[in-house]
Amino acid sequence: MTAKAAELPLTSNADQIVTLAERKTDELVIALVGPVGSGVSKTGEVLMELLRETYKYSIQSIKVSDLIKDASGLVGVDVPAGVNESERVKKLQLAGTKLRGAFGEGYLAEKCIEKIAAHRLEGGGYDDVDGTLIPKPRRQAYVIDSLKHPSEVQILQDVYDGIFWLIGIFAPEEVRRDRLKTKGASTDIDKIIEKDEEEGIDSGQKVRHTIQQSDFFIRNDGQNTDSLKESIGRFLKVIFGTEVVTPTRDEAAMYTAAATAAGSACLSRQVGAAIYSKSGELIGTGRNDVPKALGGLYVFEDGAHDNRCYKWQGRQCHNDSRKEGLYQDITLKLIDAGLLPKNSDYNGVKAALKKTDIKNLIEYSRAVHAEMEAILSVARGEKNGIVGATLYCTTFPCHSCARHIVASGISRVVYIEPYPKSLAITLHKDAIAIKDIVENMVSFVQYDGVSPKNILRLFELRSDRKLDGRAVTANPATASPISRSPLDGYFRREQIVVHRLGTLEAKVQATESGGRDGATESK
Repeated sequence: MTAKAAELPLTSNADQIVTLAERKTDELVIALVGPVGSGVSKTGEVLMELLRETYKYSIQSIKVSDLIKDASGLVGVDVPAGVNESERVKKLQLAGTKLRGAFGEGYLAEKCIEKIAAHRLEGGGYDDVDGTLIPKPRRQAYVIDSLKHPSEVQILQDVYDGIFWLIGIFAPEEVRRDRLKTKGASTDIDKIIEKDEEEGIDSGQKVRHTIQQSDFFIRNDGQNTDSLKESIGRFLKVIFGTEVVTPTRDEAAMYTAAATAAGSACLSRQVGAAIYSKSGELIGTGRNDVPKALGGLYVFEDGAHDNRCYKWQGRQCHNDSRKEGLYQDITLKLIDAGLLPKNSDYNGVKAALKKTDIKNLIEYSRAVHAEMEAILSVARGEKNGIVGATLYCTTFPCHSCARHIVASGISRVVYIEPYPKSLAITLHKDAIAIKDIVENMVSFVQYDGVSPKNILRLFELRSDRKLDGRAVTANPATASPISRSPLDGYFRREQIVVHRLGTLEAKVQATESGGRDGATESK
């Protein structure tokens, strides 16, 4: 760091005192993520239109597909124009994976940051004060279409902090297939969808994991943009605080499920569930954890009597250890039957078996699943109302839980994270529908709304809601986002505070000194 950088001028006006509040910006960096065919680009168009027309933002769109095409030559991939949609998507997927492999998993996010930095420099984003460029607050939004890897999210969060938002867009697979066909994709649709969600290599596409980090989820399964505009419009009202907006029933319920999940000590994952009756009453909660005698689950307060896996009999995942035993047993049985040579490589056989559904077995876990525990908690509490109720779960139910959900009388399931191991739809397609409100079926739908992690951040009261006894609203054209980030590094913020403090103290001292001098002269 140069001496000049450490001693940036605090203002171009000697009479002005700069405050920390003035050094925050209204800028936004909004990234989109969604499975192929979910309508990410259309969502981006609607978002940019609302920001431009209603909130009076200047907009810069950043297409990651364009960045991939521009850089594809670095990894020897040609992304030609004029090919059909299937070939175009496959080439972009290949180039993106190779670029992440060659330059790091966050490479494409870094290219987005490079674009933003260049735009700020070229678009009047700095004041020149005595030859030093100082970033200035702006009403500017950058919309990134779209991310595919969790590392890309992490880098953008690290750089942009409070002004960064991630919107996850999804639609049922059948809707996404139809959209891909409409755009001209005719071959390899299954492979495109599978590779997009989880490619299986570190540098590959991992949309399924990336979308889970979203700040806001949008279910984009409509035939037009009406519901899309409504969802995005509500999101913007919330992050700008232009009027009173409260959580939906689904948002409040999923927050309960997520909070319940936090209590799980499962070594594999944390899952939470909450059941609400048709009238909206909370009647049961559950998390994936080990059951204890006479009902319920072990909790922290059980202390020395807490026998969850993280501290019981070898502190191991018993589902994993049992599957390891299965791999060994199958290998030995095949050798004994003469179907494998006696000197067979066990690790090689195990790797082959892991490509089968043996890897997905969930039969040997000690934990009760969150959905099952939620149903049991209703029974233990002797509560009514489970028939026709809605179950909220942080993860799509496994096939074992699904059959209990169907049998319980629950009519609707709302989930966030997909669960590829689940055979729920395959085994119970006579009883489960992947859409909202289907007569004589249990509806399984993806969650739509503010991410549970942001419920308090976005809905807590920050200022007076009324003035002279009337509700306060803000003008969208001038409203600031509720989460704004400083334009300067911490060393610069220290300088601002110290400079302001010193200036104010000097003024007070000068005033007091003038008063004393005047009193002396009057004598």
